[in-house]
Amino acid sequence: MNPNILLVEDDEALGETLKEILEKEKYKVHWAKSSSEAKQLFQNTLVDIAVLDLRLPDESGFKVAEFLLKENRKIPFLFLTAQAGAQERLKGFELGAHEFIPKPFHLKEFLIRLKRVIQMSMPDFGKNWRLGKTEILLDSYAIKTDSGETVYLSKRDNSLLALLLSDPSHVFSRDEILDKIVGEDSFPTQRTIDNAIVRLRELLGESSIRNVRGVGYQWVAPLERF
Repeated sequence: MNPNILLVEDDEALGETLKEILEKEKYKVHWAKSSSEAKQLFQNTLVDIAVLDLRLPDESGFKVAEFLLKENRKIPFLFLTAQAGAQERLKGFELGAHEFIPKPFHLKEFLIRLKRVIQMSMPDFGKNWRLGKTEILLDSYAIKTDSGETVYLSKRDNSLLALLLSDPSHVFSRDEILDKIVGEDSFPTQRTIDNAIVRLRELLGESSIRNVRGVGYQWVAPLERF
């Protein structure tokens, strides 16, 4: 599971290139070409990390970073810039930037630096989720209900839940689930998948997992990471 990235870059060619290589690396990318567009995207989509151009047509990347931090103090971000003197770098790091990447840069270097920021700032990314007052603890194979009870999941149920949460925009077919979840606890039949879905719905609510008739299953309940 990879983070959702807010990419703020007004250069059309560079933005297209970065979006393409990030999506090839299985990141979900929300691309904004201005400060105002970035703020709107951030408020309406799930964003885990931001890549900010310092020079934007309406406001500086610093202003975008300040806005993001007001909305979410924990969000990691890095700057891209063709012109960053010592004072600008100092201001960026004082704001909390994890990286300054000077333009032009090699795309492989960009990916390495981005992955390093993710590893350092989000070591437990994708393992803990909150659904209302219920906590999903994938790393512990557990769900902590709103009553405070901790229910431990089997390996197969935990793997299925992790798969559904990995891409809420996707409807996973039964064949796809059978193909992706492997090992000694893999699903022997499609009926076993249906039974696992029933157990997860009992813990997380009937409306948390959508059954697309004739296709498969999709996670649809609103979540937040913690």
